[in-house]
Amino acid sequence: GLGLWVGHRLTPRPAGPVFERNEAAVRSLGLTARECELLELLASGQSNKELARSLGISPNTVKTHLASLYAKMEVQKRVQAIEKARFLAIIP
Repeated sequence: GLGLWVGHRLTPRPAGPVFERNEAAVRSLGLTARECELLELLASGQSNKELARSLGISPNTVKTHLASLYAKMEVQKRVQAIEKARFLAIIP
């Protein structure tokens, strides 16, 4: 039994499918690279201050980017933006 458990734990597992961003959706929405980066961080549940620290920008700049992102994606809230981005395969 121990041998089976050790073998199972030490045997490399095949990697899952690699996420490929839907570049056509990104282009059709007119998203910039920074907006895509912000969208990925947004999905991690960070606050505006945390997003600003992660990106090295001010919280006001984060708000500006988010307003632009929401307008381009035609959403009003973070959750809606994340759901739509996942649906369109813009973020994993």
